[in-house]
Parts: sequence; structure tokens; C-alpha cells
Amino acid sequence: MNKRLLIHLCWMMLLLSGCWDENDIEERGFVIGTAIDLVEDQQANDNPTLKMTNQFVVPAGIGLPTGAGSEKKAFTNLSKTGESLFEIIRLMSTAVGRAPYYEHLKLIVVSEEVARQPDLFAGIMDLFIRDQEMRREMRVVISEDKAQKILEIEPETENLPVMYITNVMENTTKLAGLIDPARIGEIHEHLLEPQSYVIPRVFSSDDKIIFNGGAVFHGESNRLVGTINLEEAAGLNLIKNKIEGGYFKIEVDNKLMVYELKRVKSNIEINANDPEDINIEITIDAEGNIGEMFGQKSLLDKAYLSKIERKVSERIEQVVNNTIKKAQEDLKLDFFGFSEILKRKHYEIWNEVKENWDEGDNIFANSTVKVKADAIIRTTGATDRVKDQGSE
Repeated sequence: MNKRLLIHLCWMMLLLSGCWDENDIEERGFVIGTAIDLVEDQQANDNPTLKMTNQFVVPAGIGLPTGAGSEKKAFTNLSKTGESLFEIIRLMSTAVGRAPYYEHLKLIVVSEEVARQPDLFAGIMDLFIRDQEMRREMRVVISEDKAQKILEIEPETENLPVMYITNVMENTTKLAGLIDPARIGEIHEHLLEPQSYVIPRVFSSDDKIIFNGGAVFHGESNRLVGTINLEEAAGLNLIKNKIEGGYFKIEVDNKLMVYELKRVKSNIEINANDPEDINIEITIDAEGNIGEMFGQKSLLDKAYLSKIERKVSERIEQVVNNTIKKAQEDLKLDFFGFSEILKRKHYEIWNEVKENWDEGDNIFANSTVKVKADAIIRTTGATDRVKDQGSE
């Protein structure tokens, strides 16, 4: 009986014991966003001096209505400088009442100035990838200006700037040119492979976050080497089959019309029998609706619908071709993932060209890329026209 009671008590002790590393929530300073900049007046040494700005949650301000005019904010930003982020984080802990806690970090903003430095971006990401406290779902964006300014916006609809930014990032179905949020886990994969990639690019204006295409990183150096605008980003999304929505404006008979994308499917075929003559064929099938029209012709006219579909197809081809042109002629980088397809389907050819794909002879830039789009209209809305033809 005593033995059974002893075993029972041991089990109770295991179940009721606390965590060995328990910390009261009141003792933690929750960091939800961080921004990385270069210090303006750099000293003449080998290691650049970084400025890290953390956004801490202020619990007392969370429950206050947005725009209530209260001086009590739901966040506070704190900046420290140093040669390494690890060093800065330790310094940060001596300047706040609560120990910084990074497990709820949602957003990392890196300035273009930092991202253009050789090897610096990869070095900065190392801490966020290596630290077990960091989550793999953290988003990464590149700021056109100082990254700190992104964390200083005060939106009207949210108490916390970082929450506002991450919510906007999820609205990728609204615009074809919004690049999917880059998560730290994906950044890690990019750093392990010598393949060029794109990260969302942002700037702030009037306390609002503006997404402005993408920052293009060279796969070998992991350094920002150029940018693409919103339309070029739409072309990238079309190629990579990453469009969940959006729209295209076209003109039919000199009248503006808006085509709303509902479904897009792309297919990429690479003919690589000759390593000196690689042909890439991209086919894009799109389905959508008439979102808005300024012309007064009836959409029940099949010939007119076919004309609209041709115009949309041509517009999609134009957008994609412009993105391809930017990649081949200006940046001379394959940030579409063509190299992965070539490696998977034509491994022997890939081994011959991989050293010169984005470098040296730059085989990608000299490859032939053909684009074919086929757009169809699924619905025309609740009416075939708004205004009677006879009243024009």
C-alpha cells in the first residue's frame, strides 16, 4: 500500500512541477518587430556598425481605441548600435525594464543600404536563423529608406505598426504585383542555394506602408543588386504561379475595361538539347471576370467577348515579357527559378552550364524565352451592360 502511494506521489510531483526556465509574463518585454540600418557616420574599420531598432509592446496601451488621442501608445521603439546583432541585443537588455523576448517577433525590416553591402545581409540573417528562440514564420522586407522609419509609422486602423504591416502583407489577393511575404525559413533556403531571389520592397508615406515591387538578390553573393516595380512583380508572380487574385486594365475600342483575375496557372518547359541554345517556353492560362467596363457594348456578343479575351491575353504577355526583359537585359539574373527546372529535368546540361548561368557567359541572359497567354472570361457580372446602346 505504501509503495503504491509513493509511486502515486511521484507521478503527482512530475505533473505539478513547474517549468525549469519559467519567467513571469510581466517580466518580459515582447519584441514584435526589428529594423536594421547602417550607422550614418561609419568608422574606418573592416566591420560596419549596425543600428538595430526594436518595437516593444506596451501592454497598457493595447486596449486603448485607435486614434483616441491618448498619449499612451501600445508600442515603444528602442535603438542600439554595434558591430553585431548579438552584441546589440545584449546591450538592449540593459536599457529596458523588461528583458527583451523575441519569440513573438513577426517582422524584420532591412534597409537597402544594408542589403547592398557584400555578405552583410546573410550575416544579419544568421542570428535570426540560428537562435532557437526565433520562429521560422517571421517576415522579412527590404526598406527603400531607413528601416527604422517603417517601425515609426502610426496607422489609424491599428495600435501596433508591425501588426498593421503584417496584415497588409496578407492582402496578396488584391494586387497581382504584391510579392508573397518572405519568411525567415525561406530566406534560409535561399542562403543555402546559389539561386537569385526576390524579397518584398516597401517604403512609408503619411503613416502608411507602401509595397513597391521587390528587391532582387544575387544568389551567389546574397547581395541586393536591383529592384523590380509592381508591374514587373506581377510578371514574376504570373511566371511562378503565385497569383491568387488581382486585376489588369485594358482598352477595348478605346474604352477602359478591368479584368479581375480569379485563377492563373502557368507551365514552364525548357528545351535544352544544346547548352548554347536553351529555349524556355512559358504558357499562362488565366480565368477571370469583367470587373468594370466603360464601354456600352453588350457582353452577350460572343465576338466582342473574344476580342476582350485577346486583349487580356496580350496584356498578360506584355507584362511577363517586360519582366523577362528586365531580368535578362538589366539585371542579368534568373530570379524565376528556371535554373531549378533545368537542374531537375536536364541534369547533365545543367552541370555544363551552372557555372555560367548567372555569371561568366551568362547563359540565362542569352537564352530564348517565349511567352504565350490564354485568358478567358468566366462571368460578366450581374448585367451584360449598364447603359443602353441607343443612349450613347
